[in-house]
Amino acid sequence: MLAVKDGHCRANPGLAPGAVEEVLRYDPPVQLLMRVAGEDLSVGATTVPSGSVVLLLLAAASRDPAVNEEPDRFDIGRTQLRHLAFGFGAHFCLGAPLARIEAQVALAAFARRFPQARAVSSKLRYRDNVTLRGLTQLRVLTGG
Repeated sequence: MLAVKDGHCRANPGLAPGAVEEVLRYDPPVQLLMRVAGEDLSVGATTVPSGSVVLLLLAAASRDPAVNEEPDRFDIGRTQLRHLAFGFGAHFCLGAPLARIEAQVALAAFARRFPQARAVSSKLRYRDNVTLRGLTQLRVLTGG
């Protein structure tokens, strides 16, 4: 369900930082990762032995209602937002600050230049890749 409480970037390009973070939470580019357990660990009622391959569903973690209120609602005006789009701890992406700035600047500039922009279709087509998510294309009309 897509909803935005506090406006749209095309009406207010200053909303770009919140929009970027919400996109990263709602539909992150990296959906899952594999890791090898370095030691025995417990996940809920399951014991994962050392050396086991573990599949981490990062995208699902960002949809946890215990972490993000109404997680299936897309809202660039969220005031509290947590996601794992860039990993965590020792595996946190070193390029995260640059990626955030690039996306914020590009989105704000696009919104200022094309305030009437609208997607041609609401049907989105994604690449055939389970791990790395991304659109094959996004056709946009830039005029009114």
